[in-house]
This record gives sequence, structure tokens and C-alpha cells, in this order.
Amino acid sequence: MSRPVIEQLPIELANLIAAGEVVERPASVVKELMENAIDANATVIRIDLIESGLKKIIVMDNGIGMTKDEMGLAVLPHATSKIKSSRDLFSISTLGFRGEALPSISSISRMSLASSIDGYQGYQLDYEANQKKGEKIVSFPKGTKIEVMDLFFNTPARLKHLSQPSVELSHIVSYVNRMALAHPHIAFILSNNGKVIFSTSGEMDYAMILSAIYGHDVAKHMVFFSGNDGLYRIEGYASTNYVYRSNKNAMTFVINQRVIKNQSLSFAITDAYKTLLPIGKYPVVFLMIQADASLVDVNVHPTKQEVRFTDEFKLKQLITKTIQDVLNRIEMPYQQVAMPQTFVHTMSPSTEKSPVTTTYEWDDFESSTPLMRHEERAKQETKNTVLEDSSIDLSPSESDIAEENFFYTLDTQTNEKTSVTLIKEEQVEENCFDLMEERQNSFFSDMIYLGQYHQTYLLLEKNNDLYLLDQHAAMERYMYETIVHSLEKEEQTMYRLLVPIEINVPLYELDSLKEKQDVFMHLGIDVQFEKAPTVEVLQIPTWIPQSAEISFLEDIFQYVLTNQDVTRANMLDQLAKQLSCKQSIKAGMDISIEEVKTLLAHLDQCKQPFTCPHGRPTIVQFTQYEIEKMFKRII
Repeated sequence: MSRPVIEQLPIELANLIAAGEVVERPASVVKELMENAIDANATVIRIDLIESGLKKIIVMDNGIGMTKDEMGLAVLPHATSKIKSSRDLFSISTLGFRGEALPSISSISRMSLASSIDGYQGYQLDYEANQKKGEKIVSFPKGTKIEVMDLFFNTPARLKHLSQPSVELSHIVSYVNRMALAHPHIAFILSNNGKVIFSTSGEMDYAMILSAIYGHDVAKHMVFFSGNDGLYRIEGYASTNYVYRSNKNAMTFVINQRVIKNQSLSFAITDAYKTLLPIGKYPVVFLMIQADASLVDVNVHPTKQEVRFTDEFKLKQLITKTIQDVLNRIEMPYQQVAMPQTFVHTMSPSTEKSPVTTTYEWDDFESSTPLMRHEERAKQETKNTVLEDSSIDLSPSESDIAEENFFYTLDTQTNEKTSVTLIKEEQVEENCFDLMEERQNSFFSDMIYLGQYHQTYLLLEKNNDLYLLDQHAAMERYMYETIVHSLEKEEQTMYRLLVPIEINVPLYELDSLKEKQDVFMHLGIDVQFEKAPTVEVLQIPTWIPQSAEISFLEDIFQYVLTNQDVTRANMLDQLAKQLSCKQSIKAGMDISIEEVKTLLAHLDQCKQPFTCPHGRPTIVQFTQYEIEKMFKRII
């Protein structure tokens, strides 16, 4: 067998390897090109797709553009204008900096670049598998257009494993949505096969963007939050208990206008919603983080979506506490039916925004796929309009368009310019996120008790609205908070076990547990490692219930091993839930008027009385409008 010889790889092969890390699917191409456009100070970015990007991806911007020489350098590995020295890596303020995107994309596609720095004369370069195939002078508006065709044409294994076009399109839409939230000052237009599927105005209107992404009904049930701990400043929007999802995909994280993925931040948010949402359900959250660039390491992964934070634990604490505080201050009775008249009230003529005119200076922008109008939207008339259907039609009509902004597109088949209209979404008042006033301490005590239904639900009236209160869930919430408070205040007392508890631990976890001896002692647990792989527990705190010692200890071990916040309060949380359920009034039991008054007063003392400890609603609201509509008193 011949001895292998170390040789430097050809640049073409090195680019293919890099492309495997940077370009996973069409969405990766869109991400990299959008980031370049943003770094070029673009105020309008347009993404046109053919067959969900599998056939063609076009990204155009009105940024600063590139010269002919810069365009030639841009497709070379590690050529960038973002950093100059190693010191710059520790304080990165741009989205891109590696100089890998264009050469990686070019190596696995047929790519065309056109750009101009003055808005008159431009230059175009054509590449195939990173080999230049043509160049020419063109008339081009200020900015850059990059076309990527036949992605993965020379890597059939990668092409074969792409998903269906609908799946690939969903990844692109998801990322563009997040970028629109991260950069509300930029107008984004996304189309597929000539049909616009998402657009924003670039007017810093978070209400409009959130409505465009999640729908008006979800956006109305999101509340603004903000916090600052000296190192990090956070702000964003979080959904109430009315809105939740079955996965974490509706959580968007942005650090210094960079969209990122971070599992720890997801845990921080779910901790804020502990006991507010059912098990396995997650909120809709948009979180913006601002920090000095030196506190954030983005040079972790080629995609630049994974980052490391200085003092991440402190950041997580800030996120959890800030969201918890804002949710605890608002009234969140569950509304069984989405109510369109709420939207009508916020959009009354007296509170509507005046139309804002947006002027684009690049009215001769080329495109191979012209933008199309949205479908028509039924006009929302007045504050007192009563809608027959409880659903909200989100398609726009001409009467809803505050301003039409025209530019031209070039049809590559006819070479004729066609005027195109950029449709602006319906204006949504920013205050629609503040519909729920700060909760008063007498919210429940002010209710009028009407009676008991099915020995389970209490019928209550307030401000002409009808409420159903689950007596068991409500009592469970009060008992839960009472028990948690009691256990947290209890003196840390332990007792020695007559017979040590033995727990088997895998060898690969043993060293990690040994390093956490101080954590165990802080919790009042004496753990010995003399009989590996079996550990002995000689002492436990009194708050661990008898007959459940082993299960509690195993849970504690897992908390320690996963580096979660191992505090006494966390350990007590599950115990408090168990005890509150056992000590609460059950469904099917009678309750006296005095007991009702006491229960309502107790709920006003709770931090979060609108859900039980397991996330189920304690109270459901039916408005007078809903009730009269059910009885056909409103037509």
C-alpha cells in the first residue's frame, strides 16, 4: 500500500467543501445574499424565486454596489470588506465577514452578478461552477443583483436530498420573515413564480410585520416588553396565554440585528411561561438583544447563526424576569372565540395612522418575474361595524392601499418594461399590542357571582361580560403559589438517612456529577462516590417527600447534568404542583358563596391567576357581543 502524501487541495475542491457547510438548501443562498445586501446599506431588498428557488434565486438591492474589480474579488475565497485584521474578529458589527458565501454559492451553481455604484454604468459577470463564463458592461441602477440558477447542478447527491418545493419555500419564507423583524427599516419583497407572498414597507412598523407573519388575531394578543441589566438590553413582543404553538419555531431571536438560533434562550423564554401554557406548548416571541459587539462571539459556525454570549446566564435571567413581569401585569382571561370587533375598535377613524408615502429611487429595477397584486381584501368600514363572520379576511383591496409605489420590471421573454405596484399592507395601530390594561388587584373581587354550573364552573359577571371560572384550576393556582412561597421561605433543614439511598449512574456521567458536589450541598444533599458507578446519598432535605426520594434525586441529577438552573425553587416546583392539586377543591363539589368570595380574593393575590400550574386556563371570558351574536340579536 502506497504512503499517502499531504497536498494542498485545489481551490475548486476547497470551495466545494466550504459550500457543504455554508449552503445547505436554497434558503441558505437567500440568507447569505440578503446579509450581503444589508451590509451594503440597502433600504429595499427583493427576492424573486422560480420553483421555490430550486430553479432560480434572484436577490436585488439598492445598496452601495460594487466596482468591476470588487466583483471579481467577491467570488474569491475569503475576500471581504467586513474585516481587516484579527482584532476585528472580536468586535464584528456586520452580518457577513468570512468571505465564503459567494465563492461557495458560485461553486455549486450557475451564478450571475450585476452591480453599479453610480446608478448608470454597471458591470456583469457570469460564472458556472466557479469558472468565469462571461463579462460585459451593462446599464444598471445603483445596487446589486445576483442570480443563482440550477443550484447543486454539479453535486447530484446534494440535489437528490432536497425536500419538496413547498418545504424549501417554507424555509425561505421563515427566514425572510425573521429578517424583516430584525430590520424593520428595510422594505422586503419576496415572490415565487411571479406571485408576491410577503412584503414589508420598511417603515419600522412592527405591528404590520407581526400581522403579516402571524395574522392580525395573533398580533393583537402580543405585548411589548423591555429590560436592561447593564450588559444587555432586550425588547420585543411576547404572546399571552391566548396564543401558543406546538413547537418552538415561532420564537425569533435577534442579537445586534443578526437572526440567530440559541437553545439556551429558548429555555429562558419557556421558563417565563412556566405554568402559563399547557405542557408541550410554546409561545410566539420576538426577542431583540442589543449588546456591545465584544460581548458576542459570532465566529462559531460558518452559517453565523450560532453565537456565544459573555455571561449568558445573566442574559437568560434578564429575559425570563422581563417577560414574566410584563405577563404578570396584564389581564389574561382566556377568550374562547376570536373577536373581530376588537380589531375594529383599534382601527377606528379617530385613531388610524395617516398614510406615509415611501419613495423608492430605483424605479428602473430589473427583474425576470414581475410582482403581482395580492388578492382583494374586504374593506373594514367603521368602529361600530358588526361582522357576520368571526374570521378576519386578510386579503387586501384597492381601497385599503394607502399609497402605491411604482417601479418597473423587465420581462426576459419579451424584453418589455412593465409597471408594477408594490402593495403596502393595511396599517395596524401599534397600540393594538396594549389592548390589555395593567391588571388591578381587584380584578376578581369585583366580579358578581351568579351561580355554579355542573358543580365545576363558577358563573361570574363583570362589565357586562360573562366569565366561567374553573373552581379546581383556580384553587390549584392559589394553592400552588402559596406552597411555593412557603417552601422558599422554609429554613433549609436536612436529615441523615438510616439506610443510604443507592442510585446507579452511567460511568460517562460520573465525573460531571462529582464536579457538582457544591451544588448538591447547596441543596442539602450529601452524595458520596465511593462505590462507582453506584452513588450513595446519605443526607437529603426535608422538602423531598418520603417514598419519592429516588425519583426526586434522579430528577435532580438530570438538572445538574444538563446545566440548567439548579436552584432549590426549581426542585420545589414539581412538589408544589403535586401538593396544590391534592389540596384544592375538586370538580363536582359544591361551594358556598363565602368560599367563592374567598377564592376570588385569593386569586387577586396571585402573581398569575389566569392559568393553573399546568398551563390550563382558570377563567374563560364571553363578551356581550359574542353572546348576543349567538342569540342572533346582532345581524
